[in-house]
Amino acid sequence: MAKETATPAPAETKAEKKPEKKAPAESVYTVSELAGNARSVFGTMQECVVAALKTDGKAEYTVSEAKKIVSKFLQKEVK
Repeated sequence: MAKETATPAPAETKAEKKPEKKAPAESVYTVSELAGNARSVFGTMQECVVAALKTDGKAEYTVSEAKKIVSKFLQKEVK
């Protein structure tokens, strides 16, 4: 009689997860901080930055968020 030799099933291996390299979170700034640096960051006056961000309604923004909002605000047609 032949012996059955079962090959052991490979142990279930967990998919090794490599730690994801997360980009460092952007810093968050208040409207007044962003407005204070309007010339260097946005290339516009403080008043424009304040007006643009006030219409959005939040109190704090990342620089990239604020740039999008300010840019969109400055491109609006004046009626």
